[in-house]
Amino acid sequence: MSEGGTKTGDPGCLQPNHDSEKNDDDGSEKGGGGGGFHLKRQLGLWHGVSIVSGLVIGGGIYIAPRGVVQYAGSPGLALVLWGVGGLLSLLGALTYAEIGVVIPVAGEKYAYLEELYGPFVAFVYIWQYLFLIRAGGNTVKALMFGRYVLKPFFPDCDIPPTAILLVATTVTVFLTFINCLSVKISARGQTFMTTVSKATLAIISVSGIVWLLRGNTEYLENSFAGSTTDIGSFALAIHSTVYAYYGWTALNFLVEELKNPSRNLPLAIAISILLTTILYVFVNLSYLAVIGVDGVLTSEAVAISVTFRSLGPIAWIVPVLIAITASASFNAGVVCGSRIAFAGARRGHLPSILGHINVKFVTPITALILQGILAVCFVWTFEVYTMINNLVCGLLAFDALVVIAYIRYRIRNQERIANRLFKLPLAVPVAYSVLVVLLVGVPLVTRPMESVSGIALSCLTAIPYYVIVIMWFNKKKRTSVHRRLDELSVILQKLLYCVPEGVKYTKHKVEVNGR
Repeated sequence: MSEGGTKTGDPGCLQPNHDSEKNDDDGSEKGGGGGGFHLKRQLGLWHGVSIVSGLVIGGGIYIAPRGVVQYAGSPGLALVLWGVGGLLSLLGALTYAEIGVVIPVAGEKYAYLEELYGPFVAFVYIWQYLFLIRAGGNTVKALMFGRYVLKPFFPDCDIPPTAILLVATTVTVFLTFINCLSVKISARGQTFMTTVSKATLAIISVSGIVWLLRGNTEYLENSFAGSTTDIGSFALAIHSTVYAYYGWTALNFLVEELKNPSRNLPLAIAISILLTTILYVFVNLSYLAVIGVDGVLTSEAVAISVTFRSLGPIAWIVPVLIAITASASFNAGVVCGSRIAFAGARRGHLPSILGHINVKFVTPITALILQGILAVCFVWTFEVYTMINNLVCGLLAFDALVVIAYIRYRIRNQERIANRLFKLPLAVPVAYSVLVVLLVGVPLVTRPMESVSGIALSCLTAIPYYVIVIMWFNKKKRTSVHRRLDELSVILQKLLYCVPEGVKYTKHKVEVNGR
């Protein structure tokens, strides 16, 4: 049951949010009926643009281009597909912004799925997110960090694969440890690192443009020669662009803090996605102009290969900047992954031990350690581009579920939601859902092992866990198995110096909810 007695799983029972429409444009808010405090509307349009672009721009742009070129087959088609990826992201971001206004629940996709479909689908999502999407995303970023840190030491030869894996493992363990110690330590410098990422992309773009202005255009002649005609390859190429753009689903928190959100939210989304798309196209133009298709396909660190050739003696700064970007992106992934595991444990969808908090550092230590272990295991077992395809298929599959259910809800409740903050043409969510279904369905038929093997494996483990543990074991009368699990939990609590959420801890006693 959701707040107010809403029946979970019945879209017709969802209540749209009209309260925010009554707020003054100057940011003052008088809570509807309660006179309580609310978030103040103090963010303008360009604040929104900055935040959304910060969510979207990450480490994916340094590792995804190889996948796009590999499946596209030509530089011209690859650049076109980067534009298509930007358009797809714009449609998705606008759609999720409207959903966030109409269904104002905290928890983003996890909450939407529980509201629209019920607890089982929400559980499958959180299982996929924890054991595939988030862990896999952290793995890709750790491997990218390894490649870009080591490449300057191996400028003219391949990096030993074991060296990449060892560096990726080391950074995973180190950042997990830092997050276990303090949330504040891990959060410091995140804004600076985001600025560094944008500056790095600007440097690469400018170097490529200067390279072209000097007349070095040989790699872009006959730009569309060799373009793929295989629909499966076309879809997988777009998958790599989606991986680089993805991140905009977390932007709905802006609704409550933007001035005039009916105007500024869609504008902030449109401007930020447009600017990111232009930046990504120019970065990839630089890659292809300086080292060509073969160079992108064979380089282990494409941005370094490009800048070593185009920037000369000052190129050493780029690996440093990209290493900072990769570590910032990885760190954000660790934080997000551990918090959703923590939330899942709180809701009873995951083992309760994942909801424990370290007494000394006040961090979700068990969830953080699980994320670190999963990332280390994935580093040593998965190939990067297979992982990216599986991640994107998983993300888009749940996007399709959310948007299709929302379209159904919107059609059935047109009068109830007529006065919302802003209203997209129905064609926008419909177009996004159709494109997403195609991007998931085509690789499922044509390239199943490259795109959905991880999803299938996680579903095969999620469904038995839900049936056996959540539906049966957790509701069963206590047995010796329950007692053994309690004993294991106590051992872990002592080992990790942690307690369940809600426990008041002192040196001499433990109180639960004041008792």
